[in-house]
Amino acid sequence: MLPDHIVIEPPPFDAFTAIGFSAITVAVAVFTPLILAQGDRGRALRLFLVILGVMAASGTAAATGVLARFDRFPPPMALLMVAVVLGSMGLGLSRFGKQLAATTPMVALVGLQSFRLPLELIMHRAGELGIMPVQLSYAGYNYDILTGLGATGLYVAANLGRPPSRALVWVWNIWGIACLCVIAVVAVTASPMVRAFGDAPGQLNTWVLFMPYVWLPVVLVMIAATGHVLITRRLLAT
Repeated sequence: MLPDHIVIEPPPFDAFTAIGFSAITVAVAVFTPLILAQGDRGRALRLFLVILGVMAASGTAAATGVLARFDRFPPPMALLMVAVVLGSMGLGLSRFGKQLAATTPMVALVGLQSFRLPLELIMHRAGELGIMPVQLSYAGYNYDILTGLGATGLYVAANLGRPPSRALVWVWNIWGIACLCVIAVVAVTASPMVRAFGDAPGQLNTWVLFMPYVWLPVVLVMIAATGHVLITRRLLAT
């Protein structure tokens, strides 16, 4: 139960932020199966249907207000956070994840993470507008924009015939994992359960409980985290 003075309300609406965020999510949902399937249409379709199912289920839970219920124990938001972590690790470490790590080219796995560059720009705008806590943007403690920049640079260099060294990919990969860990800690401490940055609406990490921002943890973060597990497995295997 939350204190009576804390009311969970939808974040301020900004069309550019909502449309941009939705566009990034849809693009990632479409291209991720194509990249990981490597020409296997059956696998691509199955992966896309799984992502689509996750988007539909989480979107329904957000639209109906289920995720914003804090009169339940444990709160649905806490379950959501746990599901993202366990889902990412479980998929990446599974037998299927091993197959994906072995069959997907390293340049494709790294290039997939490029979506984090435009995502961080959108999140910065969301922080400026009070849609989310500013601590979750690069004006706060989130430096994941460097992960997106690095992924883009490594991908472009590889396609120009200058593939990055294994050591450089290791450095980039560890940086990206560290950024995700920092973001996870900030997200939890800014949640209504902890409220480390204050009780005001703009200081609480409640925007992910509403559409379309619920897709940040269940789609974008999960794909980013799973991607790092796959990259790590491939680096260790080679």
